[in-house]
Amino acid sequence: MEATVFDFNHPLIESVLLPLALALALTPSLLWVLGARWGNRLAAASIGLALLVALMLTFGVPAWPARSGMQKLPLILVLLLAGGMVVDIIKPGQIAVMLTTIAAIVVIALWLGWPQLTSGDTGMLLLLTSASLLALISLYGLAAAQPDGANRSAMIVLAALGLAGASFNASSLALFEVALALAAAVGGFALWNWPQPRLPFVATGISVGGLGCFAVALLLLLLTQIRPWMLLPLPLIFAADAVARRLPVPARFRRTTIEPLYIAAIGLIPAVMVVLLAQIPTSSDDLYYH
Repeated sequence: MEATVFDFNHPLIESVLLPLALALALTPSLLWVLGARWGNRLAAASIGLALLVALMLTFGVPAWPARSGMQKLPLILVLLLAGGMVVDIIKPGQIAVMLTTIAAIVVIALWLGWPQLTSGDTGMLLLLTSASLLALISLYGLAAAQPDGANRSAMIVLAALGLAGASFNASSLALFEVALALAAAVGGFALWNWPQPRLPFVATGISVGGLGCFAVALLLLLLTQIRPWMLLPLPLIFAADAVARRLPVPARFRRTTIEPLYIAAIGLIPAVMVVLLAQIPTSSDDLYYH
């Protein structure tokens, strides 16, 4: 009888089980090391740490200076992790958080889209501007959700899974693995907050998870033949919490057991739409993709 060999290099191991396990392990570890006060504020850093470790084990340490989009992505995640932690530590006002968020979106868009902008692609500026505005609206919906429980996590997981499905249909294995790893890392943190809320999902989680989805979506548009309109349902996922709060939920279940399930069911619809739209064949003779 032939022995079964466990392949640790399998994409599902590297992109799902590894970041999931790391997030599950790092979340209580940060809480224990940092103590109750700082641990509660910074526990969501486990998402970024788990994601970065998984990506480096999968793709290796990114080159410096980073030239390609895939080389820039881990560095963007490092900056998002650090920026989110700073916000959670100093707790600035809403205006400062909004300005910081806008600045982060602009930096991500310009850095990833700079090669196309400098090549004279006039449509690229419109694409980056539109994508940035939709990202800002999505982050507003994410930030408006309840910080306790798994509501925010559920929306990010669904958005990342939608991007993973679109990446798979666009034949981009690298982005498929990145999106899966992002979903798994956020999912690992979410398991600590469902069905019983334990840790808040605050700026660090929103920064790595929400803006991480934005960076992956931009790379999907820049590096594959995915058309921008195929990703238009994505922002609707981040409206799921607002819709769920208007559904009849018993008060004792609110923000704990039932509401995240409502959010998952509502957000699943636009996520599936993204995957289905990405299956539509596109012409490869467009100069935008050369």
